[in-house]
Amino acid sequence: MIPQILTITDEAQIETTISQFAHTYGIPSAQIMVIRPEKDEITVDQIHLVQKDIQFSFKEKVLVAILALDVSSIEVQNSLLKCLEEDSERIQFLFLVHNATRLLPTILSRCTIVQHIEPPHADKPVTLYEELFSYKNNSDNTKEDAVAKIDSYIEYSDLKDSAILNKLLNIRKLIIDNNVNPILALDHILIFLSKTSTMKVSNEK
Repeated sequence: MIPQILTITDEAQIETTISQFAHTYGIPSAQIMVIRPEKDEITVDQIHLVQKDIQFSFKEKVLVAILALDVSSIEVQNSLLKCLEEDSERIQFLFLVHNATRLLPTILSRCTIVQHIEPPHADKPVTLYEELFSYKNNSDNTKEDAVAKIDSYIEYSDLKDSAILNKLLNIRKLIIDNNVNPILALDHILIFLSKTSTMKVSNEK
């Protein structure tokens, strides 16, 4: 099963969200693992324990819900990649985060980002460009933040359209060299990619 990334805005709803997700995917409560940060972040030891548990303690479909992965270290996120290579038909990962763009591209490329709980094979979830460039995630971005988001999108979105790539690189250069407002620049990218996506769908019909 493809790992899911769910952006949360209300900490009080975490338990309900996990239960709803498990119910949607037909996973009983006894088959749910919830990994919470020790102190400020998830640790490498916790990830190693997860790997052991999913190998030896659970023989049926299991939900592994990991909280606050987006504020955990690169070392922790890299160690998690090994878990994502385990029996994908039996293990459903759910990452509950505040900001998905803080996750490593290698994790993002293996996941689907969702805005709310949906059953398998439902309508298309939020796109990566919407998650990266939407105004609700960009209202306080600095120039460095904007450049990092553009770089992340280029790295893990598998761009095959040279016109889109050139557009992103031109806006990136304007942000760095001409002090273009980073929030307006990301908003411009969102509109451009949304129009491009709409045109592509229309042409395919």
